[in-house]
Amino acid sequence: MSGNPDPSDRPPDEIDYRDGIGRKDLQKIRRRFMGIQRERLRRIEEELRPSQRIFVNLLPLLFHINHPMLPGFINTTTPAGIPDYTPSQAVLRAAKKLSRSFEYKKRAQRQYQIHGLYLMGSIGSVAHTAGSDLDVWLCHDPALPPNALKVLKAKVADIEAWASELGLEVHVFAINAETFRRGERDRLSHESSGSTQPRLLLEEFYRTGVLLAGRYPLWWLVPPHEEMNYTEYAAMLLHKRFVDALDCIDFGGLEELPAHEFFGAAHWQLFKGIESPYKTILKLLLTEAYTQEYPQVHWPCQEAKSAIYEGCIDMDQLDPYVLMYRRVEQYLSERGESKRLDLARRCLYFKTDQPLSREPVDRHECWQRSLLKALIKDWGWSQAELAILDARGSWKIDRVMEERNTLVRELTHSYRLLTDFARTYVHSSPLDSEELSLLGRKLYTALEKRPGKIDGINPGISRDLAEELVSLHHARSRDEQQSWSLFVGEVTEDQARAATPIKRTTSLIEMLTWCHLNRIIDRGTHIMLYPTDNSPVQKGELQSLLAALDAIYPDGSKAAIPMEHLANQPHAIACTLFINTGIDPMAHLAKLGRQLTSNRSDPLSFGAAHACLATEVEQLITTSWGETLVLTHRQISGLLNSLCHFLRLALIHPGKGGIPEVSAHSFSSVRASGIARRVEKLFNDVGRSFSPEAAGLYSRYLLQVGHDYYLIQCRQQNFSYIELQNQDDLLDLLGEPQFQFCAVVIDEMTLQETPLPVIFEHNREGLIQLFYHTEKEITHLYALDEQGALFRQQTQTTDEQYLILQQQRFLNGIRMMRSLLAEEPAHRLLLDAPEFYRLSRDREQRFTAELRTPPRHRLPDTYLELRLLSEGLELNSYPYMLVCGDREFGSLEYGDQLFEAVAEFILTHRRNRQSYPIYLTGLELSGVSGEGLAPTIELFNFKKRLEHRLNQALDSVSDS
Repeated sequence: MSGNPDPSDRPPDEIDYRDGIGRKDLQKIRRRFMGIQRERLRRIEEELRPSQRIFVNLLPLLFHINHPMLPGFINTTTPAGIPDYTPSQAVLRAAKKLSRSFEYKKRAQRQYQIHGLYLMGSIGSVAHTAGSDLDVWLCHDPALPPNALKVLKAKVADIEAWASELGLEVHVFAINAETFRRGERDRLSHESSGSTQPRLLLEEFYRTGVLLAGRYPLWWLVPPHEEMNYTEYAAMLLHKRFVDALDCIDFGGLEELPAHEFFGAAHWQLFKGIESPYKTILKLLLTEAYTQEYPQVHWPCQEAKSAIYEGCIDMDQLDPYVLMYRRVEQYLSERGESKRLDLARRCLYFKTDQPLSREPVDRHECWQRSLLKALIKDWGWSQAELAILDARGSWKIDRVMEERNTLVRELTHSYRLLTDFARTYVHSSPLDSEELSLLGRKLYTALEKRPGKIDGINPGISRDLAEELVSLHHARSRDEQQSWSLFVGEVTEDQARAATPIKRTTSLIEMLTWCHLNRIIDRGTHIMLYPTDNSPVQKGELQSLLAALDAIYPDGSKAAIPMEHLANQPHAIACTLFINTGIDPMAHLAKLGRQLTSNRSDPLSFGAAHACLATEVEQLITTSWGETLVLTHRQISGLLNSLCHFLRLALIHPGKGGIPEVSAHSFSSVRASGIARRVEKLFNDVGRSFSPEAAGLYSRYLLQVGHDYYLIQCRQQNFSYIELQNQDDLLDLLGEPQFQFCAVVIDEMTLQETPLPVIFEHNREGLIQLFYHTEKEITHLYALDEQGALFRQQTQTTDEQYLILQQQRFLNGIRMMRSLLAEEPAHRLLLDAPEFYRLSRDREQRFTAELRTPPRHRLPDTYLELRLLSEGLELNSYPYMLVCGDREFGSLEYGDQLFEAVAEFILTHRRNRQSYPIYLTGLELSGVSGEGLAPTIELFNFKKRLEHRLNQALDSVSDS
């Protein structure tokens, strides 16, 4: 830097830095920046309330020392100490007010673990308001070990909590300058843009940052014309000791900007814009303007630096938000986009929260108002226009929806331009794809429209959309399609034909939910219902529905959705059902002349007509992505579809909170509460039956609705149902082989007159279970195999012990056969002995099951065992042999007469040729065809078919 011109030859406010800067010039530049920082701090103190001012003044002291009497104290070893910081007497007095016992003792610091403390963002700018939050950069020693950093962050959390008590929303970010310079950032959150835009964030820091204490940014001392050579120039300043490394922090330069950052910035600004569009559209437009200059972007912070180097100290000209607006204004003016420029100006005006159409409360003209008035004069806004804008807090629905559509169009337009830019420039992007996925999903849930989804229309536009009077019209088309229309004020049926409604839906619950969540209807709203003579919903039911919605979403508010929820597929976190809104199912059935009198009280299969009283289900679901959905389902198929839809959302990708508890409401008839309770219990019972804590997804739920039966199941990650028109079809389906255990859960109101509920209630995986009961000289035999398939058979009544022994002998033979053919150890098969249950009825005629132990004694020696020997179960395909006692009957020898020969042989060994049934006691398959490992249910059915043929032959030879 030798050979520089003598600084004394230059004008006092200008530095000629193009030929190099000397140490005196560097000191002068540094003092100029520090002077601007002091003026920003003065403006900040003017903006804050006294209690908030205490926070800003005390903040450096809290991180300079660890004192047990001050906020944020964790322990004495928490990282602390800020270089070149000495608290003023005013700060010490403020600390003394917090704790009378506080005494500050200045000690020599061996090391300073906090390198710098900065405010950044809108504070100290024209855009700062009483409600603005404070972002603080806490720059710590990069060498801090993880445990020390953890303690420091605990202190940060305590100080943020103290700020909240003072009425300040403060976010303190622990910054490691070395990792930040390399582009490393924290993970994405609601308050952090993650790794999507480190350099854009750095530009904002250089433009808005205010030094509270500690080291100043080295960026100050790199001349504007050296920005593209920042890294080398900064290294030279430090290497040649023009700047002491212990006096400054190097966050890096802006000489390079990867194209993928614009894409990340677009997503991030859109994400923030969903909830606070006015706050972020300016930043989104600024990012869009950058893309037009890429890769030679001229940053607003560089404009400010150039002005400062040239001697400018005009705080209004250097205001961070004015600099941002000027760049946006230039960009949109050059493109001739006057409407977008009007929106940008509106965003800045709303961000300042300075209603210029009204005099300030304290009659004091603050600097923000003066600056804003100068801008408004350039824009040519009239007092009438200002009055409309200043009334934004009380804008009603029509104006709010118009403004919302403008904002959404702008967000969508900017997003499209920026993503087009990304496609052009980003070929191999290091951008975190997971973060972009989260942001993309947030946009999808907020902006994407589809039937039944409740959209928000007031993203921070108006404070109160509640209407005093609205008209709600119901209509039914020729094809019986229903619709509901909402009008503001009193709009009669004749007037409605020529008017455009604010909202139209096919579902009343969708309409009321939309009104409630957007706070258009509140407790003071009067609702006119049309048509007045035959509206399906009466005032009492309407008020009950609104009260139910208010209980679900108190005052129209929804819980915030954590960002991490977007990392997984959406699942239901709440589900409410509204049954038969505006419908009396009893009146409808009475008109049809259907008989409803009987002792059948189940609302899903009511009376002698087996009527389903849940004729319409409106399903209100809140998802883990923050979406609110209203889906309407009609008739029995609708009830089943709504149930399967809930199961898909609750169970296919469940959240950590488990399956949500379903609630149901109905207010339309005398039986409404009973119908709602029945449907509510059904949904919750089905949900629990498929939960991991119960049988899991691979199970089936059976219920009766109307005359028919429905089996709900999950296959290939999707829930569906099978309709069965009678019990025979149902039993056939339950008897089909299963290739893995599949539990059957039977609804408590279904098949009460049969033993099936108690049979399946006892079902256990891996066991063969037999159930039997006798009625009118007939024994009803049921069996569940190892996978839960159902076998049933009716036989003539026989002695209980013989029945069990016969079945036990048959099953023991199967188990022995499998132990020889299976790969798993034989002892495992031998341990799983079959279970036997005797069925009987209790006083209420419901079946119960009693476990029975097989008798220890053997069958008598005179008992003839009957065994089948074959290669497989298809007797027409293989030669086979029936062995009765010691006698063998082969199919090759006897042909079509084999069964008659066996029956005749058995009769000759019975006293008086008694013709009681023949039972197969053994089955031996060679396994050549692999059927030795056939499902047990198939072996049971084969045994049943074979016994049927034998007993037919027995009847034939007995009669001859």
